[in-house]
Amino acid sequence: MGIYIKKEQLEALREKYPKGCRVELVKMDDPYREMPPGLKGVVTGIDDSGSIHVDWQNGSSLAVIFGEDKCRKIEDGEVTVGELLRRYVSCRKEFHFMTPAGFVDLTAQDAEKVLAGEMKPKGHPGDPEYAVEMEVRELLEFRCKEADIRDGQGAVSVLVY
Repeated sequence: MGIYIKKEQLEALREKYPKGCRVELVKMDDPYREMPPGLKGVVTGIDDSGSIHVDWQNGSSLAVIFGEDKCRKIEDGEVTVGELLRRYVSCRKEFHFMTPAGFVDLTAQDAEKVLAGEMKPKGHPGDPEYAVEMEVRELLEFRCKEADIRDGQGAVSVLVY
């Protein structure tokens, strides 16, 4: 291998792909893990060799090796929790949000009630027994960072901020 990266190139990479930005895989040849083009992930950092470290949707944390693999930065396409609920509530999905106020779990019926302002959502620290009501507006205005929509399983799991 022995690919060298200049200091200016490394600085430009770190500026282009800051920690937390989303990327899409263009090309990666790894004989031990299937890494298909189009796979999306979140950048966790760039090391001194220019490799872009990513947490991929498939659970892998393989780095995009400078000079060998390719990825591209993608727009977040972020939506609010309210927009996400409106988009998927008619599909009768269950919703699982990880918010700064705790975990919020909603059935499709609960989601409809929250959207209509008829029910306050409850956030919990991992055990629903300790759930605390939160304001509807607080939940609906959170921004979705990562969404995992599993049509076959009828669930929408989302990391919000």
